[in-house]
Amino acid sequence: MLNNESFIKTMTGLCEIYGKNPSEYIFEIYYEIFKDYDINQFNNAVTKCIKSNKYNVLPKPAEILEYLEGDKNDKALFAWIQAKEGVQKCGYYDTPHFTDPIISHCIEELGGWMKFCSCDIEELKFIEKRFTDLYRLFLKRDITERKKLLGFSELKNANGGFDEPKNIVKIGSESRKLLINGEK
Repeated sequence: MLNNESFIKTMTGLCEIYGKNPSEYIFEIYYEIFKDYDINQFNNAVTKCIKSNKYNVLPKPAEILEYLEGDKNDKALFAWIQAKEGVQKCGYYDTPHFTDPIISHCIEELGGWMKFCSCDIEELKFIEKRFTDLYRLFLKRDITERKKLLGFSELKNANGGFDEPKNIVKIGSESRKLLINGEK
C-alpha cells in the first residue's frame, strides 16, 4: 500500500519535472488510483514512465498503470501463459480454479476445459490467437465473476450423483496485476 508521505514526495517531484502546479485535487485522483500499490512499485513505474515519456506533460494515470500492470496485450499474453500452466497442472481430469476470472470466460468460450485440454499441437497457435482476442474483449467488459470449469472427474461424479471431494487446482496469484520486473 502507498505511504501517503512518500506518495506526495513522488507526485510533487513529478509535477516539478513537468512544470505542473501540484494541487490537492491531482494528488487525490492519483492517490485513489494507485493506493493499492506498493510505493516501490509506484516509484519504479513513475521512473520508467519519465524515461520513456516523449511529451512535456504530466503522465496520465493510464500511462503509469501500463508500467505497473502492462497493456492489454501484455495481460492477454500473461493470461495465456496461466491457461497453459493450468493444462500442465490439472490436465483433462482435474478442475482448474483460475484466480483471474477472465481466463475461465475465455476457456468456456473456446468450448470448455476438457476441449481446451484436448486440442492438438497444430491448433495451439490458432487457439492462442482466439484466446488472447477474447481476453482483450472481456478485459474491456471488466469481468469479475468466474465461470466454473469442470474437469472430467468432477463432471463424471456430478453426473453420477456422487458428492465426493473435488480435486480443484488453483492457478495464478491472488492479484491480476503484472508487477514490475516480476516482483511480488
